[in-house]
Amino acid sequence: MPTRDGYAEGIPSWADLATSDVEGAKTFYNALFGWDYTEEETDSGPYMMASQKGLSAAGIGGLQDENMASVWSTYLATDNADATAEKIKEAGGTLMMEPFDVMDAGRMAFATDPTGAVFGIWEAKNHFGAAIVNEHGALNWNELQSDNLEAALDFYTEVFGHSHETAEMPNGPYTSISVGDRAVAGAMPKPDPGFPNSWGVYFAVDDTNKAMTVAQENGGSVTFGPMEIPEVGTFAGLVDPYGAHFTVIQLAGPVD
Repeated sequence: MPTRDGYAEGIPSWADLATSDVEGAKTFYNALFGWDYTEEETDSGPYMMASQKGLSAAGIGGLQDENMASVWSTYLATDNADATAEKIKEAGGTLMMEPFDVMDAGRMAFATDPTGAVFGIWEAKNHFGAAIVNEHGALNWNELQSDNLEAALDFYTEVFGHSHETAEMPNGPYTSISVGDRAVAGAMPKPDPGFPNSWGVYFAVDDTNKAMTVAQENGGSVTFGPMEIPEVGTFAGLVDPYGAHFTVIQLAGPVD
């Protein structure tokens, strides 16, 4: 069972959902992934810690602004949220929320890169991020989609020290983002002009076709798939009943 006990600077370490209906979302993702929940109190209200096999997998919270859309967010690990916030501004990004403490769990901020993609940064204290990955119902991958990929990748390299390499894939060029010698995220040109530049989240599932069926039976919808990439896995794009997009993948083989 792939587990984690911490994350190096620049690696996606956590994903959480801001939703218009917390209770409805809990029911949907329990049906889809089998998540259990523990309620955590924060300064901004209750926050649901979703777990898989007893280990932290993701979070669910309410929208801070009723005019916002329900959305999954990606958090990049940092050793010092305040220092990283300064780097973000110097590199051309914009802070949506200045760094602040989340009780004794950690310190965070929200920002946009120069192309408008929103991301969080997380400085771990008592909560380091996802403790289980690459298993059914656990975070598997995070992917940047942008209409100005060169500018976006230059930004993340400047802020986090990422390296990146682009290769041709069946659906076009795909960029692997690495920390050290390990690929930790992906990036690709935004395929839909009507969709904002964004960070997407992928969750592993045992059976993509079953996940598509369960999602639809519980009020969700399918945006694409199933789509197979040999030696990687079978993907599908899903939307939960409250409008949050995410991707599921049935992995072609074990991933550490």
